[in-house]
Formats: sequence, C-alpha cells, structure tokens
Amino acid sequence: MRLHRLELQAFGPFAEPQQVDFDRLAGSGLFLLEGPTGAGKTTILDAITFALYGGLSNADAAEDRLHSHFADPGVEPSVTLEFSQRGVRYLITRVPEHRRPKRRGTGYTTEAMQVHLRRSDGGSWVSLSSNKAEVGDLVADIIGLSRSQFTQVMLLPQGEFARFLRCDDDARRAVLTKLFGTQLYDDITTELDQRRSAAIRARQAADAEIGAAVSAATEAAGLDADARGELILAATGDRRVRFKQIGDDQAGALAIAAAAAEAAASRTRSALAAEQAAAAQAALMTRLTEALASLRGHEATRPEHDQRARRLDAARRAEPVRPLLAILADADAAAGQQRRDLRQLVGAGADAELTDLLAEHADSELIARTSQQAAARAEADLRVATGLDHLVEAESAVPDHQSALRALETAAAKAAGVAAALAAARAELPGRITAAEARLAQARRAAAGLDGDRQRQAELARLAAAATRRAELGPLLATKAAAVRTAVDAHHRLVDAHQRAMDARLAGLAAELAAGLADGKACPVCGSAGHPAPAAASDAQVTGEAVAAAREQRDAAELARQRAEREHAELDREAAKHAAIAADNTVAGLAAQAAEVAGRLTAAERAAAQAPGLETELARLRGEQEQLGEKLRAASTAQAEARQESERAGADLATLSELLADAAAGHPSVAARRTALGQAAEASRLLASALGRLAAALGAQRKARATAAEEALASGFNSLELARSAVLTPEQQTVLGEQVTSWDRSLTALQASAQAPDLAGLDPAQAGAVRASAQRTAADLTRAMQAEQDARAAHDTQLVRAERLARRLAELHAAEGRAAELLAATGPVIYLAGLAKGMDGHRRVALTTYVLRHWFGQVVAAANVRLAVMSSGRYELRRSDEGESRRQRGGLTLSVVDRHTGDERSPKSLSGGETFYTSLALALGLADVVKAEAGGVDTETLFIDEGFGSLDADTLDQVLGVIDELRDRGRAVGIVSHVADLKDRVAERLEVRRLPDGSSTLRVVA
Repeated sequence: MRLHRLELQAFGPFAEPQQVDFDRLAGSGLFLLEGPTGAGKTTILDAITFALYGGLSNADAAEDRLHSHFADPGVEPSVTLEFSQRGVRYLITRVPEHRRPKRRGTGYTTEAMQVHLRRSDGGSWVSLSSNKAEVGDLVADIIGLSRSQFTQVMLLPQGEFARFLRCDDDARRAVLTKLFGTQLYDDITTELDQRRSAAIRARQAADAEIGAAVSAATEAAGLDADARGELILAATGDRRVRFKQIGDDQAGALAIAAAAAEAAASRTRSALAAEQAAAAQAALMTRLTEALASLRGHEATRPEHDQRARRLDAARRAEPVRPLLAILADADAAAGQQRRDLRQLVGAGADAELTDLLAEHADSELIARTSQQAAARAEADLRVATGLDHLVEAESAVPDHQSALRALETAAAKAAGVAAALAAARAELPGRITAAEARLAQARRAAAGLDGDRQRQAELARLAAAATRRAELGPLLATKAAAVRTAVDAHHRLVDAHQRAMDARLAGLAAELAAGLADGKACPVCGSAGHPAPAAASDAQVTGEAVAAAREQRDAAELARQRAEREHAELDREAAKHAAIAADNTVAGLAAQAAEVAGRLTAAERAAAQAPGLETELARLRGEQEQLGEKLRAASTAQAEARQESERAGADLATLSELLADAAAGHPSVAARRTALGQAAEASRLLASALGRLAAALGAQRKARATAAEEALASGFNSLELARSAVLTPEQQTVLGEQVTSWDRSLTALQASAQAPDLAGLDPAQAGAVRASAQRTAADLTRAMQAEQDARAAHDTQLVRAERLARRLAELHAAEGRAAELLAATGPVIYLAGLAKGMDGHRRVALTTYVLRHWFGQVVAAANVRLAVMSSGRYELRRSDEGESRRQRGGLTLSVVDRHTGDERSPKSLSGGETFYTSLALALGLADVVKAEAGGVDTETLFIDEGFGSLDADTLDQVLGVIDELRDRGRAVGIVSHVADLKDRVAERLEVRRLPDGSSTLRVVA
C-alpha cells in the first residue's frame, strides 16, 4: 500500500485546510516528519488511520480532539486520503462525529460520522460505498490488515515497542493476541472445554442414573435404608450377586402364596353353593309375602274406586249440555269485554246515567236509546266545525303577514342606515383628498434629485475601486522589491562565482597540458620532446564543464533579475495610476460616502416609484366623491317608500286579528275551536258505537243462558249449575275411565300372583326362619371370599414385587451399559480439552499460548536480523519459557544476550539508545511477521515515530542504514522526529509548525 495525498480540514490542531503530497515528499524513498513537541506530528498518523479505519493510531487516544478547537464551530472537520494498492488507486473521505451550531435557533447539534470510498476508473472516481460498515469491510479487504495490525505494520508507534520490549508476559500476550488474532484457537479451546464439561456432566448424569436405578431396585426388593446404602456403594459384581439372592427368595415366597390362594378359592366355591340355595328359598318366601301384602293394600283403595265410577257416570249424562255451556261462556265473555271497552272509553269521570248503563243488570233497550242520542250530538258538532274552515285558513296566514311586516320594517331601517353611512362617508372625503395631494407633492420633490445621486454613486464606485487596488498593490510592491533585492544578490554571487571559476580554470590549464604529455612526444606549446618539470594538478582543479555551468547559472540569474525588475516596474506603474485616481480619498471614507448616497438614492427611487400610484389614488378619491352624492339621493328616496309600505301592512294585520278573535269564541284560536268541536263529535260517535255493541252482546247472552238451562233439565239435572259441575272434557272422561279399568285389572293380577304354582306349600308364618338361614349362608360366603381375596392379594403383592424387581434390575443393567459406552466415548474429548487448556500433557501448555509462542519466536528471529546490524553484532533477543515468576511461564518472556560479556539479562537493563534500536528492530520484525501472516501485504509506505534523540552519531548511522534498506523495491519510509540532526541527513521533510493563534500548519520541503 502506498500513500499519495492527504487533505485535512478543521482536524486536530490544524484549523485551516492542509494538504500533503506524499508522491513529492517521498520521491527519494526517505522523508522526515518534523516539528516541535505538541505541534501535531502524530496527528498526521492519526489522520491516516482515521481516514482508513475511523479510529486513531493510538487506541488509548481520546477522539474528542478530532474536531479542531481552533477552527470555527461551523466548519465541518474532514480527512481525505488518496492511496493505491496493487496498482489500483482509491480515495476515501471521512468526517468524524462532531458538534455544530444549530441552523435554526441557538445551541448545538451532533452530526454523525460520514464516510465515502471511491476507486479510480478511467481517469474518474467511481463510488464504492458510503455505508460505514461496508466501507470498513472494503478497506480491510483492500489493505488486508485490521486497524491494530495496520498501526503495528505501517505506523510503528511512539514508545509502544519500548513498552512491548520491557513489559511482562500478560501485557505481551495481549498485544500479540490483538495482532495475530487468536480467536480461532480460543474458540477451539472454548469449544473443547464446553464439550469436556458436557462430557463430565453426562458421566455424572450416568452415575446418578445408576444410583437411582440401584435405589429403585433395592426399594422394589423391600430392603431397608442401610441395606440400600450398602448396595449403592458396592461393586457391580457384588451388587449383581446380592440381587440374584433377593430374586430367589422372592420366587419361593411367590410359590407359597400361590398355594394358599388356591385353597382359599376352593373354600369360597363351597360357601357359594350353600348361599345360592338358601337365597333361592328366601326369594320365594319374599315373593309370597309381598304378593299378599300388595293384595291387601289394593283392597284398601276400593272406596276411591267406587267414587271415580260414579263421577264418570254423571259426566257421561252431562255431555249434551257441555257445548251449550261453551256458547254461554263465549256470550258472557263478549258482554264483559264490551262493558270494559265502554268503561275505558268514558273513563273515571262518567256521569250517573252512564254509570247505571255500565251495571251488570242494565236494560239493553235503554242502552240502545242512549246510543242513538250520542250519534245525533256527534253530527251537530261536525256541522259547526266544517263552517270554520275558511277562517282557519285565514288564521294560518297570520304568521306570514307578521313576517312580511317585520321585513318591511327591517328594510326601512336598513335604508335609513345606508343613507346615514353614505352621508358620513361623503363628509370624510375632502380631508382624504387633501392628504393625498400633499403626499403626491412630496413624492415629486423627492424624485427630482434622482439623476444627480446616480452620477455621484458611479463616481464614488470608480474612486473606491482605485483606492482598493492601490491598497492591494502595497504588499505586492514590497514583495516584488524584496524579490528584486534577492535576485540582484543572487546575480552578484553567481557573477563572482563564475569569475572565480574562470580564474581557477586559467590557473589549471598548465596542469591539463602536462597531463597530455608523453616521453618522446613534442610539447604542443614549446615543441620540445623532453619534459623535465611538468605542472602538477591541484586538488581544486576546475574543468571547462564547471566553468560553463557557472556561466549558465550566472546568465540564468541575470534573466531572473531582469524579470523581477520588470515585474516590479509594472506593479509600480499600476500603483501610481490608481493613486492618481483615488487622490487623498481612503477606502473607508469612500465607503461611508457611498453608503450615504445609496441611502438618498434608495429613498428617491422609492418616491419616484410611488408617484404614479399616488396620482391614481387622488383621481379615485375625487371620482368616489361624485358617486357618493348620487348614491345618497337614491338612498333617501328608498327610505321614504319603505316607511309607507310598512305602515299599510300594519293596519291590514290589525283588522284580520280582530275578526279571528271573535270566531275563536274563547278558544286560543279558531283552529283550536274547530279541533275541539271535531274531538267532541268523535267522542259522541265512539260512545254511540260502544253502547250499540254492548246492547247486542247482552241480548245474545240472555238467549244462550235460556237454551243451556232447558237442555240441563232434559238430561236429568235439577239446575244448570249442577249440570255445569258434572261436565268433563273428553280427555278427562278418557283418563277417569282408564283409572276405573286399571283398578279392576290390578286386582285380578294381584290375586293370580298370590296363587302362583311355585309358591304352593309355602307357609307365610315361616318367613322369618327362611330369611335368617339365608343371612347365615351369606355371611359364611362373605368370610370365605374375604379370605380368598386376602390370599390372592398376598400372591399378587409377591408377583408385583418380583416383576418390579425384574424391571428395576433390567433398568440397572441398561444404565450400567450406557455408562460404560459413555465412558469410552467421552475419554478423547476430555483428554483433548485438557491438552488445549494446558492441564494435561508433558509440557502443560495451552493451545493459544503454544500458537503465540510460535509467532513470537518468528518475531524474535526477524528482529535479530536487524538488531545485529544496529548493535554491530553485540545484542541478540531470546525468547524464554521461564518467566520472572511462576505465574509468568507462558513462553513469552524476552531477554537480551550481550555478545560482548556473554550475559543474558532483562531488556529493562538496556540504556535509552539501546532500548530504542532494540525496540525498533522488534517492531520491524513484528511488522514483517504480521505482513506475512496477513497474506504478504505490500507495505510501500512506513512511518517510524520518535526515539532517534537517544542515539549517538555512530548508532544513528547504523539505524539509518537499516532504515535505508527498507526503501528497497520502492518503499517509502517516514521518520517522525524533532531531532535537529536528522534535518541534515534527510533532505525531504514535512514541517509542522505552530501559528501565533495556537493552531498548526504544514509545509512540504522536497
């Protein structure tokens, strides 16, 4: 991976936008990142790490310093990094989470982190993703390193590897674990440990299952708690022998119980036969006694039977009267209903005459005459009501007349209001017209000075432009003057240098000629073949090429001087021209005059724009004054006409109201009187109808009663009431006849039951003795059955116990078999888990520790290659399995072997410079191993942060020699340091400097 360009804005101590061109900075392969302590050198590394991974190069650094405290709170902080990997260029921009002022209101709001990754494709940038999670995965795939690996491989951090060199095993384990990612081996160890725990739990469960099975078997065998405990603790073989003995004992007890059960069953069969014979005799005796008792009880109900027979005969004689009684009942009901209807119609306030007609024995003819009289009254009331129809219609129109009157009165009042409003509006118009005329005159006066103000504004703009340009050219003139002086000085120096070179060249020509002489060959100057004292060349011999180069530099300097003088003269002429235009005016003074003129011009333009509208408004007000006069005259005429119509309508309504009051005759209205007459006619009509229906119902009732009494006498009853009491419905007659017949049949059946053939010869007097014998045989059978049940229960108990013991023993044998299989199956897992955790094996080393030992050994080997060069072969790092204490025996202990003394000692004993280059060698070795582990990642840009100030000159040369080797195959190495001596050794550098306001700035020197 190679870096090309870094851009910062409002990031860390850099308030203003900064840009670093790494292609230019790292042209030679080695560059210096230098500046005073705290200026922001490490911030450059933080910016690179943040752009790629969203975090800082030091995991312990606080991220609240990302947004520069020196920048304006509204400026968005951002980092943009352009880099290439395997020939493909990428551009990533990341904005950290920061607080900015709210766009509305006061206070601050938090902006979330933003990121955008792009790839170069055909000369343009193609977006890959703006999702933080996706960009994180893409960067990890492109670079091939995690953030922790990147900060150890490409950014060798300040002081980190000195601590790594001197730390204990636990701290070194944490760093190596983070770099090499031992999660796979930790997962393997965890999985094995979980399987080991599961296996142990399974074994414990199997042992518990065997214990439960043994407990269940001993319980099935009926053993006490002590014997049960002994069997649980006994060996498997002893346990099986003991359970076999228990099974044999249970088999003998079962055989004895079976014999006892069979003997009890034989005794039960004999007792059953005797009990059945006695029970049969007792049953016959019981039938006889029950039959005789039932016959006596039936004879006792003969009086009720005779009464039912007589009741049935009377009902059959009264059967012809029954339908006539139903007709009489209907007539009675009809007369009662008509009487109730009439009583409901007249209500509780009926007069004495109607009350007499409602009595039970009222005369039907009198009721008929009263009905006719009520019908005549109804007809008379109806004629009077019909004669009021036309007045009711006139009365219904009274509300309309009243509404019309109110409308006329309202119209008259409205016309009066309109006339008053028009008069008031017409009275206001003269004042409004006068005010409009005054505003129009003022607007015309203000617009009169518009042209003069515009001319003054243009003149002020020309003077302000000249004054502004004059102020801008002042610093440029000073700069150009300084450039002229610099160019003149450079030209003079190069003229002197060229002259010195010419003098040296002339002085060395003899030596050049002497260098071309040979023995026996003529001298090109004197022609002699002998050369006794040829001129010798001096150490400062100047060649013709050097003289030509000095001449070219002199000529170039002369051209530069002429160009600087020409540029200064052009600026000087331009400044004089603008000074002549601006005269004594200043930029601030001209701005104040321009503001004053602009204010007057704005007011004049506004007045000129308002003048047409004011003229229109004045014309409108004058026209409105004329229109209001015409409207006021029309409104006065309408008011007089409306008042006359209202007075006529009031007189007509008063006449109609008087006529209607006479026609109402004391009622609330004529309609109410007509309604009252109609209701009285309807009441008389209903009374006449009800009285007529009551008279007809009473006549039908009298006729039905006479017919029924005549038929009762003919059927042999002395009165109609006696016949009524004898009447039964056909269903009642059928039920009563069946009761009489059933009593006779029951008597016959009971007599036959008492005289049955199988009861012949039985003496009812011996019933008690027969019953007592049956009870004795039943008691004997009960005792025999109980004895058999007890014997069989004892046999069943023994059988169940034996079967239960057999089942429990089978379960015990199955549990022992499963436990043996589980023991064999879980043995390898438990052994492997012990090896992975370092609990078993010869060395007792955990799997993760073993892997870390392997990687750490490779790191130490790679570090020793460079340490041998840096220390001139004196020091060598060595990994040891023995730590400083028993707890630190993880194989990650580091010691230093001193080849000069042969001693092996702790890295803590090294001096400051020795610690630096030893930790640097360790860092480079770790970077090589991590790079190889990550799949051979190309690290074309490498940063080494601080520590060079602790080295002497010789050691610094050796360390720089090793660093110089890192530039092989085009790698660029950046040294982060504030050591002044490195500026003389490294030409290309990135300078970080503090500004007076406390912020920092960057400058590339290359």
